[in-house]
Amino acid sequence: MENVTGGCKVPMASLHNKERLRQTLPKWLIPALVVVAVVSSVVLYLLFKRDLHAPLAIVVSACGDAPAGVRRMTVGYGTQIDAPEDAFVVKSWLQDMPPGRIHSVTLRNSSANIVILPDDGSWKELKGALPVFSRRVYAKSTHSGKERAVGMDRWGYRKGGERWRYVAFSRGDAVGYLPTPLKEAGLLDQVISSACTSRAADF
Repeated sequence: MENVTGGCKVPMASLHNKERLRQTLPKWLIPALVVVAVVSSVVLYLLFKRDLHAPLAIVVSACGDAPAGVRRMTVGYGTQIDAPEDAFVVKSWLQDMPPGRIHSVTLRNSSANIVILPDDGSWKELKGALPVFSRRVYAKSTHSGKERAVGMDRWGYRKGGERWRYVAFSRGDAVGYLPTPLKEAGLLDQVISSACTSRAADF
């Protein structure tokens, strides 16, 4: 037996099968599929929004002895940062107002450099630029093993793909670089990741 719909002959058995399928489907299935579709959309959005070139997260620890061939710099409030002397040139000078020591760490055979200084709001225009990514900087306690936030790490990009970065530690020190090509920025990030503080610090 056939049913004529809009000029097309549809087998009656096929219509019965579709109706039977509708009746046998669980009532929760359609809402569940809607939820899955929404969650999938959110996950895809977050994946595309994620910064695939993000620098490594910083975890500040107690400083040990500086390795051979490494220049260790101390900022006014006690943060210490290491730079391999075979890869970087370090220049340091004092400001008029304490704590005023500033360090400039420049990649050899390049103009790419990091500035290590007290956090006085420098590069405010970069920290407020869009898009800006950020995350907290943590220190791990040598006594309890717990972590606590000790600063904020911010970075962003120019249209050409250059990345800038500004890390402000809660003690009052900061380190960062102006827009730099990603390859060189990655080398500067390695220096920033060496941030530590003296053993006397209260972890």
